Amino acid sequence: MFSLTTTHLRFVCKATTQLRLEVENFRAGQNLRGALGQVMTRTYCAGDLNDPAHAASCPVHWLLAANEKPGEERRGYTLVPPASEPASGLKPGERFEFGITLVGDALKFLPYFVLAISEMGRGGVGAGRGKFSLKSVWAENPFTHSRQCLLAEGENLVHTPTLMMNHAQVMCVSEKLLQTLSANGGHITIVFNSPLRLIEEGRLAQALQFDVLFARMLKRLDDLAEQHAGGNGRPMEEIESLEQLAGQVRLFESQTRWVEVWSGSNRRGTSSPLSGVVGRATYAASLDVWGSLMPWLLWGQLAQVGKSTVKGNGVIAVQS
Repeated sequence: MFSLTTTHLRFVCKATTQLRLEVENFRAGQNLRGALGQVMTRTYCAGDLNDPAHAASCPVHWLLAANEKPGEERRGYTLVPPASEPASGLKPGERFEFGITLVGDALKFLPYFVLAISEMGRGGVGAGRGKFSLKSVWAENPFTHSRQCLLAEGENLVHTPTLMMNHAQVMCVSEKLLQTLSANGGHITIVFNSPLRLIEEGRLAQALQFDVLFARMLKRLDDLAEQHAGGNGRPMEEIESLEQLAGQVRLFESQTRWVEVWSGSNRRGTSSPLSGVVGRATYAASLDVWGSLMPWLLWGQLAQVGKSTVKGNGVIAVQS
């Protein structure tokens, strides 16, 4: 059984001043992540991020750790930006939501996130450092959108979530989706809600060929399971079999575009690209092929895909 679990948190907030997160420019995720990192560093970290002894117990090191093994380390959380924002930004009193997904044992850091998000609302975020207040926190099932209240409005007690996703639940959703495929000719649509940035053999992959997308997705999922959920690694013969099946999937229709997005780091004094593909692409394959691949596509939806998922990239939705 695949060992990964994910806990999907939704933070319901209310703007207390004029607030612009830049959702339309795909910068909301990096703006929220930047403010979160600043608050974490200022509030919770009193040591050297490069000190292994300090790093073992410091939540900020876990959040902001330098890449000791570039390309191999996987952060145990992702950020899901707000889906929309008024063109003029949020006015005082207007509400918005964003998500953070905690992977496996990263759930132990839940209290730090709740406290830090309350503080970052007071300090401000985005263009003009707009302020907000945290009103409530929920755990959510991304497939059914059922919710469990973790922090009710007006209360201070944060409850431990029991609503989380595991492989058994993913298999149930997969079976239901597969039942509808015969009616639409074996077509699956993947919606790329935030920039998908894939690297293939050291180069950017701008064409959404399914085998490239699936290989990167599967590698990310297996790394997350090993690093945050006690996984033992997928057998090479299973990887090769799944990748061969992915090679049988063809791109049927693409309505995607490339967006240029850059992220600045005050801590490092540098900028890094967050550019990627957004839109939707439809893929076609036999029902037997989808039967083997579907669970991992759904896990990709839960864990996000590609580079910079901690800044809101790689948010996808699988549709039959």
